[in-house]
Amino acid sequence: MLLLPGETRESLLAYRRLVRRIKLAETLFSAACGLLVTWLLLFLAERFIDTSAVARAATLVAGTLGFTLLLPARLHRWFWNTRRLEQVAQLLKRRHPAIGDQLLGVVELVHNGLPATTSLRLAQAAVDQVNQSVKGRDFADAVPNPRHRRWAVAAAVPAGLAVLLFAVVPAAGWNTTLRWLLPWSGIPRYTFATVQPIPQSLVLPHGEDVQFQLRLQPASRWRPSQASAAVSGRQLAAALDANQYSFSLPGRTQQDLLQLRVGDWTGQIDLQVAERPELKSASALVTLPAYLQYSRPVRLDIRGGAVSILKGSQAAIEAEISRDLSSASINGQPATVQKSVLQSSQLAVTSPESLELQWQDVLGLAARTAFKVQVNAVDDRQPDVQLKALEPQAVVLDTDAVKFDIQSRDDFGLKQVGLEWRGVADPVNNPEPQQGSRVVERGSPEMLKAGGQTVFCAATEQVAAQTLELRAWAEDYLDGRGRVWSSPIVIHVMTAEQHAVWLMEQLRRWAGTADDVYEEEMRLHDVNRQIRQMTAEQFDQPAVRRQIEQQAAAEKANGQRLDAVVMQGEDLIRQAMRNREILAGHVETWAQGLQKLQDISQNRMPSVARLLSQAAASRSGAQPQPKGPQAPTITDVESGFNASDNKPAEQQQPAKPSNSKLGLPSTVVQGGPQPPPGQNQPAGEQPMEQSVHQQADLLAEFLKVREQLQMILDDLEDSTFVKRFKAASREQLAVAESLNRSLYDGFGVQSGKATQPVDKANTSAAARETAQSQKLRIIQDDLQAYADRRNEAKFARILKEMEDQDAVSKVAAIGEVIRSNRTGESISRAELWADTLDRWAEELVSPSKCGQCKPGNSASLPPEIILEVMRILEGEMDLREQTRATQKTVDDTDRWKQSARELSAAQQSLYERVADVITDIEALPDGGEKFGREIGLLEAVGHAMGDAWTHLQTPRTDGPTIAAETEAIELLLQTRRANPRSGGGGGGSSPGGGGSGSTDRAALEHFGPDGDAAAVIQERKVQQTTGNTGDDIPAEYRDGIDAFFNAIDGR
Repeated sequence: MLLLPGETRESLLAYRRLVRRIKLAETLFSAACGLLVTWLLLFLAERFIDTSAVARAATLVAGTLGFTLLLPARLHRWFWNTRRLEQVAQLLKRRHPAIGDQLLGVVELVHNGLPATTSLRLAQAAVDQVNQSVKGRDFADAVPNPRHRRWAVAAAVPAGLAVLLFAVVPAAGWNTTLRWLLPWSGIPRYTFATVQPIPQSLVLPHGEDVQFQLRLQPASRWRPSQASAAVSGRQLAAALDANQYSFSLPGRTQQDLLQLRVGDWTGQIDLQVAERPELKSASALVTLPAYLQYSRPVRLDIRGGAVSILKGSQAAIEAEISRDLSSASINGQPATVQKSVLQSSQLAVTSPESLELQWQDVLGLAARTAFKVQVNAVDDRQPDVQLKALEPQAVVLDTDAVKFDIQSRDDFGLKQVGLEWRGVADPVNNPEPQQGSRVVERGSPEMLKAGGQTVFCAATEQVAAQTLELRAWAEDYLDGRGRVWSSPIVIHVMTAEQHAVWLMEQLRRWAGTADDVYEEEMRLHDVNRQIRQMTAEQFDQPAVRRQIEQQAAAEKANGQRLDAVVMQGEDLIRQAMRNREILAGHVETWAQGLQKLQDISQNRMPSVARLLSQAAASRSGAQPQPKGPQAPTITDVESGFNASDNKPAEQQQPAKPSNSKLGLPSTVVQGGPQPPPGQNQPAGEQPMEQSVHQQADLLAEFLKVREQLQMILDDLEDSTFVKRFKAASREQLAVAESLNRSLYDGFGVQSGKATQPVDKANTSAAARETAQSQKLRIIQDDLQAYADRRNEAKFARILKEMEDQDAVSKVAAIGEVIRSNRTGESISRAELWADTLDRWAEELVSPSKCGQCKPGNSASLPPEIILEVMRILEGEMDLREQTRATQKTVDDTDRWKQSARELSAAQQSLYERVADVITDIEALPDGGEKFGREIGLLEAVGHAMGDAWTHLQTPRTDGPTIAAETEAIELLLQTRRANPRSGGGGGGSSPGGGGSGSTDRAALEHFGPDGDAAAVIQERKVQQTTGNTGDDIPAEYRDGIDAFFNAIDGR
């Protein structure tokens, strides 16, 4: 058997081991070199940038390619491909072809066996020969391309560098190694310059420049003198100062990216933009001291930066912010945070204290400045109480019900409000003055305002006639304080006899004043007569013309003096009408004379003055008109928005004699179609001649009182719903007119910036609207009770409209609009409600049937009966006010029952007086036939009074009682539509130019209770256009618009 010699086998195996060792060394060194180089590259890159995980993974993959790809390939080539000796011989053949071929042949011959034709001896000889050739032979030079030494050197260099880096900066080396081996582990990059942690995102306030501080770690090995940043392509730099870098970031309005670099450290922050957290509301939740008896804490608004809190209270500050909060503090102490609300602990209020509120929201934003609150510790102030007489009068009868308005307010709570009276001591007339008081309204711990209208009647309070000081008083809940009083109001209470004596004295003084006017008019008349007797040449001289002008001015001034005298007389006659000691015949005669004087002062003397002015300029004139006799009646003319016949005296037609009778008072609302104007005009006359004639006539009538009438002064305004709505309508027009006067100065000016006169006018107008809304509420309450009682459709309809339109609140809201200086809107609203209130008044008026009535007989009620009815009416009105005041004391049961009994007695007395009037009318000749309507009316009045008396007996002083009393008042003054064809106005002689037309009104009717001298509203034309057509601008806006544009041009 042919065998391979041992020397040959050992040579081949030695050669294979050498090749394998060298090639494995090459592979390992090259792989290590690649691994180290990639580590070094990563280390170097990490010193400049924060490499991404992908980059680190890529370097790791590249570095390990020598082990993952190269090593298996080399092992396959140099180990697996050299496992047989034939493969080794083949490899050796590359370097030594001859010996390689011999070895390859011998190995194949031994392994494959001898061919059949080959001699074993020859084969063995060949094997031995080859064995001798390789014996002792070194095949080291036959290793293919040995590079292991170079790879060893190549690997040693990065290895040395790596060892050096680990020795010098081991933390950086290990950080690079870990980040390299674990690219997605999130291990932060090691830097020589180390900074304190920065947020991933930063929220900046919208549009504001922000200072951003980048702080170095205390252990930072590198502290560069400068750091850089980049945002929106803009490069920023900051110098090292106190271990930090401060960057001024420009204001941002949208999201951006901030890139930072400090030495080898880099970082980036996402910049978000948001508004700063703002204060939405701030309040103090105050727990007041126990003596105030409050049921719950009081919340006070502190957004103004100051709050006054009662000493001894406990307060907790609470604020709501526009965004959820992360932290908050008050005076540096942490505050409780719940979402967007911060709240302090309970603070004891004993002295003034300043609080500073700071907060930071969940985005990290804080307020621009801290919110500061000044807490003022205040004492419990005493109540403020005011007493105002609604109808100021110094002298009253002991039976008069004097109306007062009490208004009281306190800072925390009113216990009760009342009225006190005290007699003024006088050693002769009042040596033992009386005093007393009563509660007007009981308060409660949380009632800050109390009071309202009340009445004082000396007879009801059992106070003797004397001079009294009346004061309102109020009490709060502070122990030991007691009552606080208002300024006093002095009234002189008199009996009927005392009042009659006082009245006669006043009448004598008044008559003396009227005589002075008469004497002056006589003097003027004498001068006018002298001028009339001059020749034409003398008359045309300038000096005479000037004298005539002076006469005209003097005539006008004397007429104004007489008008003032008439006004004084009206006050006196009203006093007389209340006193039952004054005979009705005297009152009627005086009233007729006073009415005539009024006609002279208001019509005829101004007419003489106009004629004198015409005479001074020319010789033209106009012939005065004759006037027929007229019979009086008692009719209260109420104004309306319908056109009324208010022609000048010179244009009115002569009146026909009237056959109408004198009956009970009624109210006539003007309006309706007007008759065609007269066609006849008087012939002309010289103005001077006319003036002398007219002056002579009025002087004659000054001495002689004639039965002559003119428009009544709208008496009893508040006694009927028609009149009360009319008064409310006029008040709205008055407010609109007052605002229109200040429109030019205040138009377009923001609230709080108006001038002092404009602000004062607005405040006054707003207060008027508030008072008017309170009156409107009383009207609505009375109308509710009256509608429930009478169940008439028109009252229910008006009441429903008031409730649907929320009239009371809407009128009160006008005051708030006025305070905000929206003058145009205020005028528009006031005029709208003026029209609405006037329409309601018109709808409450019953249709007129005067045009269908047959002429009445000439019989009239005696003035005594008429005056008694008017006194009953005034007494019922006072009783209604006393009933309202009594209802406010319902909590004081004993006092309330006593007052109700007294009111019941007063109502019974009025009822008996009505019954007496009916008896007196029936006692007249044919009284039952002639005055059947009046008797039926008074019987209905008695029925309503009986119902009121029954309610008061119960006792009951609420709505049903008020309704019964209101029904009695309404029945005493029924309203009806005026006959448009009847004449209007007061009387006057033909030359005097007084009003013409028939009338059946009694003179004393002009001076009834609650007379209103401004009763008649002339038809007004509202200069305003609405809608989309027309070029006109509303008149009330024009001045303001002009002022607005002028102000713009001035700038």
